[in-house]
Amino acid sequence: MASVSFPSLDAAEVIEIEFTTAQGGTRMLRLLVDTGFRSSLILGAEARELIRAALPPAQTTGALRGSQDRAWVTCRIPALEFQSTMIAIMADISPLSLPAGVDGMAGLSFLRQFARWGSEETASDWRFFLFDRAG
Repeated sequence: MASVSFPSLDAAEVIEIEFTTAQGGTRMLRLLVDTGFRSSLILGAEARELIRAALPPAQTTGALRGSQDRAWVTCRIPALEFQSTMIAIMADISPLSLPAGVDGMAGLSFLRQFARWGSEETASDWRFFLFDRAG
């Protein structure tokens, strides 16, 4: 079973995900892990070049409230040979008060695509890990 881990921030778990742009390029984003967020992804409105197809807005509750734009985006984690096209909320993320250098959030629906995930303390730091579903 393959795994990948990401260094944690102070009191925050983050993962790095590579996204495919509409022009065929790639863009790496650092996302805060939030297991209380049931959807897959929240990306900042400035990530519009990642949209593969727009979806009708949907009402949200919680940290983001009201009608929010949604779109299909394609993301991957090369170390796990993971790639998926999924729905992301595209919004002004400033109300989320994310740590500096964090570009959005990854929620529970995203994490459930992996066999195991969590955080662990190593000899030098804390890390967040993902294990793929393959053998």
